[in-house]
Amino acid sequence: MRIGIFLPNATFDQPGTPEVGGIETFAFTVGEAMQRLGHEVILYGGQPKAGCTHRETTLALRLFPYWETKSIPDIGTRFQRLVQRLHFGWVSRREWQADHFDVALLAKPFDWPVAWCWKKKQPALKVIMGWHGTDFFAGDRCFYRAVDRAFAVSPPVADLAEKHVGSRPELIPNPTDVDFFCPGEIAPRPTTATLQIAASGRLVGWKGFHLLLAALDALHKRSVPFQCTIAGDGPERNALQEYITRHKLAGKITLCGRLDRSALRTLLRTSDVYVAPSIGMEAFSIAALEAASVGLPLLLSNRIGLSGYLQATDFMSYPAEDVTALADSLVAIAARRTETAWVDRAARHARMRELFSPEVVAQKIIALVQSPK
Repeated sequence: MRIGIFLPNATFDQPGTPEVGGIETFAFTVGEAMQRLGHEVILYGGQPKAGCTHRETTLALRLFPYWETKSIPDIGTRFQRLVQRLHFGWVSRREWQADHFDVALLAKPFDWPVAWCWKKKQPALKVIMGWHGTDFFAGDRCFYRAVDRAFAVSPPVADLAEKHVGSRPELIPNPTDVDFFCPGEIAPRPTTATLQIAASGRLVGWKGFHLLLAALDALHKRSVPFQCTIAGDGPERNALQEYITRHKLAGKITLCGRLDRSALRTLLRTSDVYVAPSIGMEAFSIAALEAASVGLPLLLSNRIGLSGYLQATDFMSYPAEDVTALADSLVAIAARRTETAWVDRAARHARMRELFSPEVVAQKIIALVQSPK
């Protein structure tokens, strides 16, 4: 099949930067897997601005100018994103029609009006909607009839989609590169050693890193030995660093900035637990999945959709925004390092490979395309 992925943001910059997150990582990973399965895949993305570049890929790319959201009148962020996508659909329309795809993959409701226009020109085009969150806008359901099939990356997202459009999408998770994110050779760590904590992501408020720092401050006051490294960058970095300095945690917590894939894998391999403290709804969390694939047990807030796919031996959960519960969970995890199933990285990696390898996810999407409506 000839498959087009329509996701302007995917090529704005590198993964982990403010506008490039899990959805964009999904586009590259699934697209490359579909390519390995014998399909022709082309990604339509925004031409990176000066000083920015997208990740390396084997996919064919069609890159076009795009409007930055900050250049669009601020009548709300959803209005800005809708206008951005409509503009991108307009500037890429001739090339898209010339490519004459069999299948189009979308990831945002903002793209439904664009798909509606495609179907006017090419009724046989199969439009597949991947629900990775909400981002609804007024009147969007008028254009949902352009969507032929749909899937959601987690049960909470499927619930929201069903409530909004009246039909429930299939469940298909995000993938990760299970060949790269693997345990490797790690020497066993004594259970009495300092608890090594890893976290990563864009440093924005809804990710909850400020609450993780508060919980770590509580651990420090309780004399619990730990070291925490937080990888990533974003607008909250200065505020987080100021908190670390003010509470005299500089020897305990490190903000190491955005890491490349190899450095991130090394961080995960040398840690005892990965924490995702999001306070906003996180549809899935590819970053946490990368950690689990390396073999790390996870500590997740109850706002993270990935947990719906995991076993009790893979993660612990706590109520989002509850600093005391987060601190207590970290103490409990330190004690669990004596549990064989909890520290068995090879077994955890095998479970992640079975569920989340790119080929497994790509095959599920292809099967959805080929299923009767």
